[in-house]
Amino acid sequence: MPGPFESARQARRLAAAIDAFAVVPLLRAGFELGLAEALRTPQEPGALAERLGLAPDLVAGWARMLHAQGWLAKKGDAYRLAPPLAWLLDAPEAAALIALLDGAVEVMGPRLAALPELMKGAERPLFGAREDALRMAAITRLVAPRALRALDRIPGARHPRRILDIGCGQGHYLAELLTRFRDALGVGVEIDADVAEQARHRLAEADVMRRAEIRVGDFLDAEPPPGRFDLVLLNHNLHYFAPAQRVTLFRRARGLLEEGGVLVIQTLVFTEGLIPSLLGLQSGAALFDLVLRTHRNLHGLPAVEEVHRALAEAGFAETGEVPVVPGGAVRYLWGR
Repeated sequence: MPGPFESARQARRLAAAIDAFAVVPLLRAGFELGLAEALRTPQEPGALAERLGLAPDLVAGWARMLHAQGWLAKKGDAYRLAPPLAWLLDAPEAAALIALLDGAVEVMGPRLAALPELMKGAERPLFGAREDALRMAAITRLVAPRALRALDRIPGARHPRRILDIGCGQGHYLAELLTRFRDALGVGVEIDADVAEQARHRLAEADVMRRAEIRVGDFLDAEPPPGRFDLVLLNHNLHYFAPAQRVTLFRRARGLLEEGGVLVIQTLVFTEGLIPSLLGLQSGAALFDLVLRTHRNLHGLPAVEEVHRALAEAGFAETGEVPVVPGGAVRYLWGR
């Protein structure tokens, strides 16, 4: 039997896991109710509750828990933002980080709670609610600045003249690329008509819509966009395609490339090592893969070697990889 010190250590680890599980919905509540924004100025829980029209005892309990976890600081009876929560509120990626909290509560939590029944053969739900798709698109923008810089390290992707973004979502990547390359033209393909309209709005905001087109449809089935492209993108959406479809997907994309053009696939992958572990990306990839697999119309994260084989089978003469984040847990896989 384990000794008392070992038992205490393991019990502490369990308590930390339960606390971490509780903190996510508490942080989300703080953003949703305006508590985090209000605590830019130190306040006592009673005054905070009165200001926001909330239950005083629950606000006090919320503040105590986040203070215990280091997200709030306290002086006397007044609470204020601690550095981690202030960073979360003000980070350039704040919208994507809050979407990640929403996704943990709205999608990950229910799917993991249903895991015992799913493992016993219960029907897996469909992924496709508009809110879920928009949330996932927002989350993937966490790495967008790094990803756009990493494109410069891919042969053939440095100065594209025509860009095709397959599954363009709300158009953020396409808008950024057309802003960067002022003489480039772009086409986005998006299966959801409402999301496609948001992409048009984003491109108009960036003042690049005159050089862009957003088409609605399934890239595998719809009529392909006219012309040839220097750069074809698949950003964080390979898991929407079954492994058996990937060669067909890549071959169709290859057929739209100019000579020397490049297909670029950005994806989260399983990566072990010190840096991915320290950044939380090793466990994050495993969790994301598991949640994907709990839906019957999504597929797990791709194995890197399988993507290279599919690219070669689709006719790409040269393939390679470029890391997007340190350690390579998010990376580009490309074929020319």
